[in-house]
Amino acid sequence: MNMKNKAILTVSLLASLVLAACGGGGGGSSSAAAPAASSASAPAVASAPAAASAPAANTPAVVGEQLPSLSSPQAGSTAATSNGVVGIWSTTSGIAKTTAFIDPQNNLSFLSGLGTVATSEFFGVIAPSGSAWTLTSGAEFDSFILNTVTSGSGTFTANQTFNGSYTVGTGTPSIAWTYDPANALAVSQSTVAGTWAETNSSITITSSGAVTGTLSNCPVSGTMLLATAGSSQNLYTLSLTTGTNTSCATPNVTLSGNAAIVFLPIQSSSLYQRTILYTLHTANNSAVAYGQVSPQQ
Repeated sequence: MNMKNKAILTVSLLASLVLAACGGGGGGSSSAAAPAASSASAPAVASAPAAASAPAANTPAVVGEQLPSLSSPQAGSTAATSNGVVGIWSTTSGIAKTTAFIDPQNNLSFLSGLGTVATSEFFGVIAPSGSAWTLTSGAEFDSFILNTVTSGSGTFTANQTFNGSYTVGTGTPSIAWTYDPANALAVSQSTVAGTWAETNSSITITSSGAVTGTLSNCPVSGTMLLATAGSSQNLYTLSLTTGTNTSCATPNVTLSGNAAIVFLPIQSSSLYQRTILYTLHTANNSAVAYGQVSPQQ
């Protein structure tokens, strides 16, 4: 986990910890499958790349890895052991990206954006049945404006595709995601141990899952634990409480949600680097937090 790339990574989502404003009946103009609503820092879905060629003399070596393979998932991984709907889902179109998480309690969250800028976040609960799903509750943050989601439904093909739409205000955004290669990665609680950082944010995770650090320069503490305790599935529950410092836009609140290891491509290389992508909210949706942090040496 102490790998640090000397080649440039494809841009990751900038961290943000902000108050969410109450919304009205609007919203819903973005589509989770279209560039305007595709998301924040999911890696592109791709087959495992070929091994990188040897670096030229005096060129810093690239430290990375190939994508895990969905056709040959690692033992104990989500792709090898889950019910086909739990896991990480994503879509990419140019600089528009979306990453979605569905955890074992059927909580659904996703993050959409353009490049390093988030455009919307979604938190809800689904009820899967056979190859269909319906939304039982949901809320969308469009440019940090909170809008209630009134309904949603669709279909999925286990470990392959997740499709449908939801209704927010007068709009009906569509969903068209594919099963992410990160689901083929087997992990443990200690896999995420270490320090992970990006601009203005840094968290240190112990091997037992205790978390300390800062998000958007605000001190935080909490836990990052496997969503399924004792499993090797690449999906974690992250819960953080903010400090009371004047640097905190949202002091003394607890935010929770899903997080996972996702892969970012390394420019001028066929390799990828591990990052932690997370999307969090308070129980009353008064604040949201999201970001993508990279391992530090």
